[in-house]
Amino acid sequence: MAVCKNEIPILEFDTEQSAVIMPGHHSDYHFPRKAVMLFMEPEIDNFVAQNHCEIVGKFVSVTKDFYVYQTKINHVEIAFVQAPLGGAGAVQIMEQLIAGGVEEIIAAGCCGALVEDTEGSFFVPTAALRQEGASYHYLPPSRELVLDAAPVKAICGVLEKAELSYKTCKTWTTDGFYRETKEMVQYRRSEGYSVVEMECASLAACARMRGVLFGQVLFTADSLADVNAHDIRNWGNDFFAAAMKIAMQAVTEVQA
Repeated sequence: MAVCKNEIPILEFDTEQSAVIMPGHHSDYHFPRKAVMLFMEPEIDNFVAQNHCEIVGKFVSVTKDFYVYQTKINHVEIAFVQAPLGGAGAVQIMEQLIAGGVEEIIAAGCCGALVEDTEGSFFVPTAALRQEGASYHYLPPSRELVLDAAPVKAICGVLEKAELSYKTCKTWTTDGFYRETKEMVQYRRSEGYSVVEMECASLAACARMRGVLFGQVLFTADSLADVNAHDIRNWGNDFFAAAMKIAMQAVTEVQA
């Protein structure tokens, strides 16, 4: 166990897995083994209103309370919860789920397109570029993180059964929403990254360190494919419910 020191703080890493404050330190939740993290709110509220869902947890933050629901999909008990924007906040939710017994997690949300596409195109990340901060607290520094194969396979399988077109891809995870410059977008595209978002690398790193499986299904909202004209389109608002359904189906089919 050691702290790997560096002149650049983000590159410092502690191999110790215990911390002064641990997730679950003030709760005794017991969640199902499978869970879904959803970067959406109205769709969660609509699903809860229309289906039998039990509140099985509440994560309290300074901005809002995040309720954890439990339901049954394909005769399998799953938990689901809203996830906040950004890797650091999303990882705190993931940590609490894992502390409550979750072992397999799939996230669903939107992303920005770096390549030509139609709004709502589905992408399944197989690797994430770590240009954010949270992942560096969970794994030693590296440029990229490869995602777990089992959740990727499950997500792709559900999309294929639903006859929905999709692409596997590499995703650019960044903290700097307003720092996606023309040159950086072109650079990332030249490296083979198809989409950009703010959480995938963070969540994948946390899951890897904690020994649980993680995958993510993304759909494109806005487009940066033309670096001279940011196209907000409809921010992908017509596709959130479909992504939620895909994630819920897929997590039931993950084979550990």
